[in-house]
Amino acid sequence: MKLDRISFAGCYRGASPQLIAHTQQLWSARGLDLESTWLRTVGSLRGFRAADFPEEEDSSAPMDAFFLFDQAIIWVASLHSAANCVASLQDVQLDRAQWSSLQAVTYRLMEQLDAVRMLFLSDLPIPSMQIARSISEDADMALAFLIRRKLAQRFTACRTTEEANEFWRRHISGGRAFRVVADRLYEVGLDFGKQGDYSDWRRDTLAILGTAAHTSFLRHSRSDGAATENGQFRDTHDCLEFVTLRLHEMCAYSNVLQERLSKDLKYISKQQPQPGLNQSLAISAAAISEITVEHWRRTVARDPFGLSGQRES
Repeated sequence: MKLDRISFAGCYRGASPQLIAHTQQLWSARGLDLESTWLRTVGSLRGFRAADFPEEEDSSAPMDAFFLFDQAIIWVASLHSAANCVASLQDVQLDRAQWSSLQAVTYRLMEQLDAVRMLFLSDLPIPSMQIARSISEDADMALAFLIRRKLAQRFTACRTTEEANEFWRRHISGGRAFRVVADRLYEVGLDFGKQGDYSDWRRDTLAILGTAAHTSFLRHSRSDGAATENGQFRDTHDCLEFVTLRLHEMCAYSNVLQERLSKDLKYISKQQPQPGLNQSLAISAAAISEITVEHWRRTVARDPFGLSGQRES
């Protein structure tokens, strides 16, 4: 599909009109051009194509989830552009190593999100589950860098493959980054620890995603392409929703845990715009972050996973 033939509205046929209208209103109220930004971010992905859900689908939920996933991609793209922009700016409040770490993590996230989107549309669950787990780890990793400046400095100091692997083993693997984030969230009054419905759901989901890393007769014996019973994991569809939630959380919690990030994004938004998409995205990052948090709040309020509401901040 050629970019000049892509229609934003046509890409999300079947989505809730209220969700589309609300999102367009959020963008318009901040003076942002949603369709132009979407075209040059989501529309420029290497694996881009529109979703093609069955016409007999009697619910907007699948397309709504796909739409919110694409909106989250725009936020990650804007954060990556902001990290690129910081190199030419003075007086930023975050440590340079923290911004460099965000630049590296968001670059990897964009490649992974491109792949997950393509795998979702192709209904290839196993690689989708593998990448979804990796995205979740990277979201925790990014938040950990915002919380601990020295951790970001150690990350950017790695110069060899051996050093990078050692850094991962000592500071990230085994849920270490998640524990850093959970402990800090607890300090500010948010329960993201080991107890509660949300923690149980998150742990169970990551365990399911982890089964895709190795060949398993359990997975082989399940019905190919069939949705499981209500409340159980539905492979590619739930991968997409899980990834969207994790990105929404990454955005929301980054603002809670590190006010310097918000201040830097607002500082970037006041810079004189220069030609080129990356800088225009960077300048919009603060506003796109606000929109992403609003999507997260609405998702939490709907409680799509049947949780008890512990995700509300």
